[in-house]
Amino acid sequence: MKIAIIRKTYTYYGGAEGFSGRFIDLLAAKGHEIHIFAIRWQADVSHPNIHFHKVPAISGVSFLRDLTFAVTSSVLLRKQRKYFDIIQTHDKTLYQDIYRAGDGCHIEWLRQRWKRTGLAGKISIICNPYHWLILLLERSILRGNRFRVIIAISNMVKENIIRHYGVDPEKIEILYNGVDLDRFNPENRGKYRRDIRQSCGIKEKDFVILFVGSGFERKGVKYLLQAVEAVPEPVTVMIVGKGALNRGALSSRQKIIFCGPRKDIERYYAAADIFVFPTMYEPFGNVHLEALASGLPVITTENSGAAEIIADGEQGFVIQRPEDTASLSEKVNYFLQRRDRLESMSSKARKLAEEFSNERHMGKVLELYENIVSRR
Repeated sequence: MKIAIIRKTYTYYGGAEGFSGRFIDLLAAKGHEIHIFAIRWQADVSHPNIHFHKVPAISGVSFLRDLTFAVTSSVLLRKQRKYFDIIQTHDKTLYQDIYRAGDGCHIEWLRQRWKRTGLAGKISIICNPYHWLILLLERSILRGNRFRVIIAISNMVKENIIRHYGVDPEKIEILYNGVDLDRFNPENRGKYRRDIRQSCGIKEKDFVILFVGSGFERKGVKYLLQAVEAVPEPVTVMIVGKGALNRGALSSRQKIIFCGPRKDIERYYAAADIFVFPTMYEPFGNVHLEALASGLPVITTENSGAAEIIADGEQGFVIQRPEDTASLSEKVNYFLQRRDRLESMSSKARKLAEEFSNERHMGKVLELYENIVSRR
C-alpha cells in the first residue's frame, strides 16, 4: 500500500512522536510505501520505502504553526489524493481517511486541568488563543466528519469523543498501542541496572521509583513529589523527560534525580523498582506498556487510558485521582513493606505487556486499512 502519515514533527523524547516514528518504520519494514508529511522529522528516513515531504508552516509561534500546518497539509493531501491508498493523521489536520486520536481530546484535558487549577490558571486557559485554535480544529474534525474512521487508543478516548462531539460509535475503532518486547525486557536489569544506578549515584539496595514523560503538569510530577514526601522510608525518584516544575514542590526528604530526555530509555526502566505515573489526563501512554514490558509494576490513575488494562493489585495499582497523594503514598509504601510482591507483580506485568506486541498492533492496523480500501 501507499500510505501518507501526517505529523507536525518528530522528537525522540515525545511519546506521540515516538509512536509515529516506530509505526512508520514497522510499516516500511513490511514493504509498504510510506510518505511522511511534516514540518521537520529528526528520525532516520534513509529506508527506501520512506519518503519525506516538508509541509510549509510558520514556525516559532505554536498558534501559527498548528494553524498553517493544518491548512497546508490539507491542500497538499487533496492534490495528491489519487496517489495514496490511505491517508492517516496523527495530528489535528483537516483532510484524512483515518484520524488517530493519539493526543486524546483537548477539551477533556482542559476540563481536567480546570478542575485542578486556581484562578490564575483558569484565566490562563481562557486567554490562551492556542487552546481556542486546538478546540476549533478538534471540533472541525470530529463534528465536521473529516475522516472515514477514528482510531481511539483507549476506551476512555472513545468515550471522550462521543461525549463531547457526538460521534457515531460505529466510526471509532479502539486500537491499543503496541510495545517493542525485545527492547523493553526484564533481562535488561542484568545489562544496565548497575551502570545506570552508579551513574546516578544510587546504591543497589535503594528503592527506585521511575517517572517517564514530558509535560510535567499534565502527567502529574507534582503529585508524585508530594506523595513521596509522605512515604516513611527513604526512596529515590528518577524523572526522565522534560517539563516545567515549581522547584518549591521538590521533596526535602527524598532523593529526586532529573535525568532529562533520554534515547536509551530502556536502561532507566531496568534501573527502577516500580513505575509511577499520576497523570491528570493521558489518552493511553506508551510509557505504561514500556514499564510493564520491562517488568515494572505500574501505579497510575483512572485518568489514563492504560488503566483499562491494569488489574488493580495484579500488575500494579490504579488510583482514582492524581491529587489523592495519600493513596499514592500508600501504594508506594505497600511495595516498600511487601518487597516479596515485587517479583510476582513483575512477572504479571511482563505477561500483560506480551498481549500488546507491535506485531499484534500492526496486524490490526493493516486489517483496518484493508477494510477502508475495500469499501472505497
